[in-house]
Amino acid sequence: IDNGFSRFLVLDISLTQRQAGRTIQRLAEIETYRMMALLGLPVAKEVGRGLYSAERHLAELMDRIGQAQSPEDERAVLSSLTRLAAEVENSVARTTFRFGAAGAYYRLVRQRIDDLREQRLPGFSPIGEFMDRRLVPAIDTCTSIARRQDDLSGRIARNSQLLRTRVDVEIER
Repeated sequence: IDNGFSRFLVLDISLTQRQAGRTIQRLAEIETYRMMALLGLPVAKEVGRGLYSAERHLAELMDRIGQAQSPEDERAVLSSLTRLAAEVENSVARTTFRFGAAGAYYRLVRQRIDDLREQRLPGFSPIGEFMDRRLVPAIDTCTSIARRQDDLSGRIARNSQLLRTRVDVEIER
């Protein structure tokens, strides 16, 4: 990639017109799908910063649960926990499509690369190696952030349920 443009070297060693056309089409699709897959990376970076803050906030709330002295304290923590849950679920709802699309486009890129059946030429990197270096880390980042969101959502739900149970027991008392 140079100045925002990608270059491909296609050596025509006895390709028919049909083979040459399919090869060029696959290369154009690989580049298009690669760019579409990368649309998830800025979203993942943005969400990652928010996740760190939300994880820290959850830890603070769990400390407050342990220090709660009265039902009012517990209700206040439950209220904060509910707000945090809403924020995380909103983030999940906003990003699920983008992260899923990034994974789908990545799979299309890999399929098109496999269809090329490329062979190594001395001095040139095969497109598969390029994608492994450039695209795989971005897709892994999206996958990791999606997993962290799901994990955080589950932890918040479990802690909310525990706290609701404590509040309910106090109310019944």
